Amino acid sequence: MTTRAQGQRDVALSSLPFRGIAINDDTLNTAAITVYASDSGILFINKNTATTTYTLPVVGDCKGKIFFFYSYVANDLVITGGTTDVMVGGDTSAVVDADKVTLGGVIGGWAIITGDGTNYYALTGTGTWTASG
Repeated sequence: MTTRAQGQRDVALSSLPFRGIAINDDTLNTAAITVYASDSGILFINKNTATTTYTLPVVGDCKGKIFFFYSYVANDLVITGGTTDVMVGGDTSAVVDADKVTLGGVIGGWAIITGDGTNYYALTGTGTWTASG
């Protein structure tokens, strides 16, 4: 077995700090948001009054990228991997190779999504997140 050296990492995360907030509220109020690789470091706050789907970029473009999501409303929040079978996570069914993770209508639900170039990893909190697809 190989021993991991201190400080060694498989994917070096960018040195970008937290870069800002994007709010989907009554002025934007869209049910489908496209997320770009250049959005790494942004907190997406969903205030849309219906189920909202955030579609991530192709996972191959997101090695070392990190995206933050927060639900302000009691509506479903869906995060898709941009490509099928690349999402790992969900707290009720920790599925490997899922297409998406879904928060079932919980105010205060949040997720941190990070990519390694092959998969997205969903680190989820508050509420029940399910992986499917």
